[in-house]
Amino acid sequence: MPRYKESERKQIKTETRQMLLQSAIEAFAREGYEKANINQISKAAGFAKGTIYNYFESKRGLMLALIHETANAHLEYINDRVLREHGAERRLKRFFEAGWLVVSEYLPQLRILVHTLYGADEELKQELWQVYQPMHKLIREDIISLGIEQGIFRSVDTNFTTALIMNLYLGIASHADDDGRIWLDSDQVADFVLNALLK
Repeated sequence: MPRYKESERKQIKTETRQMLLQSAIEAFAREGYEKANINQISKAAGFAKGTIYNYFESKRGLMLALIHETANAHLEYINDRVLREHGAERRLKRFFEAGWLVVSEYLPQLRILVHTLYGADEELKQELWQVYQPMHKLIREDIISLGIEQGIFRSVDTNFTTALIMNLYLGIASHADDDGRIWLDSDQVADFVLNALLK
C-alpha cells in the first residue's frame, strides 16, 4: 500500500510540473521571457503563487527546463527519423521533413527558443548552443561526412556546412504561420542544399 501512495505522489508531482511548464510556455510565448511573471504563471496553471518554487528554483530555472525539454524532444524526434535512413541524401531530406513536423507540433516552444537565440541574454543563448550540439553532430557526422564517405557529396568544410544548414533550418522554421505551416516545402529546401553538396 505505501508503494502505491508513493507512486501516486510522484505522478501528481510530474503532472503538476508539466502544468507549470505548459503555463510558462503560454506566458513566455505571449509576453516574452523577460516580461512574464512567475506568480501569474503559477496562478494560470491553477496553483498558488508559491507552488512554482517547489519545482523550479526561479524563472530562469523554469526557462532552462523549457529549453532542455523542448530540445530533447526535438532532437529525439529528428534523430529517430534521420538515422532510419542509410544514404546521406535520404538522411538530409528526412532531416528537413522531420524538422518541419517538429515545428508544427512544438510551435510555441520553438518560437520561444528562436527568440532566445536572437535575444540579449548571453547565458540562455549559450545554454541553447550547448543543448543543440547533438543536432550539429547529427548533421556534420551522420549526414555530411557520411555523404562524403559514400562518394555522393563533394568534399566540403563540414563545420561550415553544418552551420549553414542549421541557420537555414532555423531561419525558415522561425517563419512558420500560426498553424505551424512553413511557407517552403521541406523537399524544396533539401533539394536546394543537395544541389550545393552533390558531386
